[in-house]
Amino acid sequence: MEVDAAQYAGISVEMAQTDSYLEVYYRGRDYLDKPPLLFWMSAASFKLFGVSDFSYKLPSVLVILLGLFSVYRLTKMWYEEEKAWVATAILGFSQAFFLITNDVRTDGMLTGWVIFSVWQLSAYIQQGKWHQLVLGALGVGLAMMTKGPIGMILPAAAVGADLLLKRNWKVIFHPQWLIFLLIVAISLIPMCIGLYQQFDLHPEKEVYGLQGPSGLEFFFWTQSFGRITGDIYWDNGAPSYYFFLTMLWDFQPWIWLFFPAWGIALWTLIRSKFKVDPKKEYLSLGGFTLGFLMLSLSNFKLPHYVFPLFPFAAILTAHFLVEMKGILLKRFVLGQWIFLQLFAVAVLGYFLFAFPPDQIWAPLLAAALYGLAWWLYRKEESFRKLLFPSLAMAAMLNVVMSLSFYPNLLDFQASNKVGQRVHEAQKDPDQFYYYFSYGHALEFYAQRVAPAAEDRYMETYPVGTWIMTHPEGWHDIQFMSKDYRLMETYPDYSVTSLKLPFIWQSTRPSQLDTVLLIEKYR
Repeated sequence: MEVDAAQYAGISVEMAQTDSYLEVYYRGRDYLDKPPLLFWMSAASFKLFGVSDFSYKLPSVLVILLGLFSVYRLTKMWYEEEKAWVATAILGFSQAFFLITNDVRTDGMLTGWVIFSVWQLSAYIQQGKWHQLVLGALGVGLAMMTKGPIGMILPAAAVGADLLLKRNWKVIFHPQWLIFLLIVAISLIPMCIGLYQQFDLHPEKEVYGLQGPSGLEFFFWTQSFGRITGDIYWDNGAPSYYFFLTMLWDFQPWIWLFFPAWGIALWTLIRSKFKVDPKKEYLSLGGFTLGFLMLSLSNFKLPHYVFPLFPFAAILTAHFLVEMKGILLKRFVLGQWIFLQLFAVAVLGYFLFAFPPDQIWAPLLAAALYGLAWWLYRKEESFRKLLFPSLAMAAMLNVVMSLSFYPNLLDFQASNKVGQRVHEAQKDPDQFYYYFSYGHALEFYAQRVAPAAEDRYMETYPVGTWIMTHPEGWHDIQFMSKDYRLMETYPDYSVTSLKLPFIWQSTRPSQLDTVLLIEKYR
């Protein structure tokens, strides 16, 4: 999907083709934004399995699965096994996890490394085994190479809050943390070498409006903290309560459980005047609360930025859910079941008014999962009466989204279609261009860098040259040369900025743009 996932996939393809791993380029130009780990792993996957959607997603999905396993093991360290399974199910069936395994960006991989490192460091504090300290440090290093200093800040917030609340000064000032920092620093060396060689040795470069940026300073400060201090111009005006709103969708179907779980945990801590039981964990409360506050201070916010906090949210929610009893549980069970009917309404509305199915299997599968949810609601007792129907309904919604909605949606991302067409035709590198119509997915699906067509060369491009453009560009080209003809047209829409008139089938045509593929034929 445009923009991020398509761009990251294109960078990974280019890296695999050029074998430039320490210095990162996109379309042959210097790239200075995200750290390189996702690109390294996806490029390696391309080398092993070839260029495909599957190959791009595979490394991130594996790290996400590691994150789920880490949630299970971390929760099991502090609670009974039942809560560990519940926390893992809550996280794995949250809307965010369905999203980040479809639209793969850096946040899924960051989520996995963060909770893995918290698990290992918590185990080290309890058991004192050296391999746990080493694995925790490597997890932090990998998280930082996925998305910058936030990869250390979030584990530090979780582990630090737990230690501070317990007044565990002996562990806090233990000299072995110096070894931890040394391992983290060593793991960052390859990335730092690349940044230094690409940017710090070349003060003449200008990237993202920054004149002569230091790659190291950008990574360790500007890209993350600069969004708070204003050292970088990224600012989308999102309000401080932005993530409260986005979580209403991203942490479904558990959000109505999470908010009271979080609120009760905070109130209990405050009411005790921060005097805590050393046998309890405060990793989840501290990790989520401090991380949420820090992310909310940023001048630039997007919904997926908060996803790495969801493992902590899942643990808080699981504890709250399993401990509920009596009339409170009955009210939550009934309220959740009534709320879950909105999922069924959404699926029904999707089939009736958005993308009517061509085959009967999708509605039948959705109906079967709804029937399973109803049977579980009638059959189960205690907190399972809420948990299992919610899992079934989340599965119903997201099976439809993954197997029907997203494929239909991407039919309206023209850069995918044009790129696939170019790759299938095996056009020579000097016979495909874009003209005022571009998408990052074009690079990935064409498996090549697509240069911009220039007015002065329109008459001299060789016969057989293809150009991707839009209707206004096609009008300009016709004015410059009569040697081009229209080949194909593609409907186009910004699929990551969905609006109801596009989703609604009857009003969709009015929302579409058009992308054209033209050919020089003489």
